Amino acid sequence: MRTRLIALGATCVMATGAVAADLPIIEPIYSTPLYDWNGFYAGINAGYGGGVFKHPFQLIGPEEDIEPGVADFVPPGPGEIILATGSADVTAGGFLGGVQAGYNWQWSENVLFGIEGDIQGSSIDGRVSLNITDEQGVFLPQPGDSAEFDLGTRLDWFATIRPRIGWVNDRFVVYATGGLAWGRTTSSINGTLAGQNVIDESVTNDRFGWTIGAGVEYALTDNITFKTEYLYTDLGSEPIINADFGDFNFQAESDVAFHVVRAGLNFQF
Repeated sequence: MRTRLIALGATCVMATGAVAADLPIIEPIYSTPLYDWNGFYAGINAGYGGGVFKHPFQLIGPEEDIEPGVADFVPPGPGEIILATGSADVTAGGFLGGVQAGYNWQWSENVLFGIEGDIQGSSIDGRVSLNITDEQGVFLPQPGDSAEFDLGTRLDWFATIRPRIGWVNDRFVVYATGGLAWGRTTSSINGTLAGQNVIDESVTNDRFGWTIGAGVEYALTDNITFKTEYLYTDLGSEPIINADFGDFNFQAESDVAFHVVRAGLNFQF
């Protein structure tokens, strides 16, 4: 009897081991946490910018120098008329680079709010040259005399401060942004009439305006992100010259607006 019990127990143990060997092995499942965009960041960027810099101008002269009925002039002041008006529009372009810093609030898994400020050094420049030869001696002292003019504006630097709102998908963000902009430009104009220098002016303007754009950003590591961004910036219009030449007055402004495409790296703290 005892021998039978021992044999039965051994059989049960072997059967249990066989069943256990056939059971599937369940591995634990570990979920990868979503990227955390919250916090301060700072970084560097570089890119290219360009646009059309406009230079509206007008030439004012004494009314008595114009024959009646020659043109329908608009008097800017007592005894004065506008002899010529127009705009010297130039295509400007150049490279830029700078730094940025900001703060992100991840409102939910898919919504991001933030604020960012940046400052850029710039080589964006646009100039136009004009050469006029008076074959008949109507405007210049002698037939064949020439007039040469050079006019242009350079963007020295600009900065922005912008809120931004984005859609988040783990390590990827696409966002819209816009806000205030300011910067500094240097405009210059020089000209000669019949070989004589008649104007050589340069003026620096501090400007304020606005900017708007969009971008995408991707987290390369837990602390480093890469972004590409587009901005359109308008720094408004400023006077660059108001000069008298005998009985004549020449006035000009510069109107600066440009596009920027740039890429950068951010380092999260």
